[in-house]
Amino acid sequence: MVSARVYDAFYRWWTPWDSVGVRQDLRSLLASGRVSPSTHPRAVDLGCGTGANVVFLADSGFDAWGIDFSAVALRRAEVRRAEAGVGCHFVRGDLTAPSIDGVEGPFDLMVDFGTLDDLRGDARSAMVRTIDRLARPGTTLLSFCFFGSVDDLPRVSLTGPSRLSGTIKPGEMEQWFGDRWNLEVWNDYPGEPFATFVLVRR
Repeated sequence: MVSARVYDAFYRWWTPWDSVGVRQDLRSLLASGRVSPSTHPRAVDLGCGTGANVVFLADSGFDAWGIDFSAVALRRAEVRRAEAGVGCHFVRGDLTAPSIDGVEGPFDLMVDFGTLDDLRGDARSAMVRTIDRLARPGTTLLSFCFFGSVDDLPRVSLTGPSRLSGTIKPGEMEQWFGDRWNLEVWNDYPGEPFATFVLVRR
């Protein structure tokens, strides 16, 4: 697991993923009508970074929360929140810990853009337990990840997944969640090593 200090350094100097802003998959999920502030009022971004998705959700009417372990990212998130003039909550916390101070479930909508796949081994299974703990029957999870066989990836890449980065392998989401969540592919990015899944807690 990459340390918070490493991510603090990234957020000070170079965060290519941060330029994406609000994720299109999240916009399309809301536009589909499958989730809304009336049906899924409490929302949380797991590994929220500088808070673009959280501010978007708050502006869309959700009680929106963001959790991240980078203090630098969260300071930038608070600036984003103030500039947008919306009410939302940012909490510094470790998504692999048994509990997170200041965060109580359940949440109705959970989003994860590239956090679960960044973890490996015990840390990944610990985040899965966090997701389960913060969910309720009917909770929707939108999860974007680097996706594919490690053998098909380049050894090193500065623009996408590589053998050095975390990757969700085919069948792995079903292994982690399949006995408790209904799972579907939301976007498979044809020809690209990415995938977005929608999961609903049974």
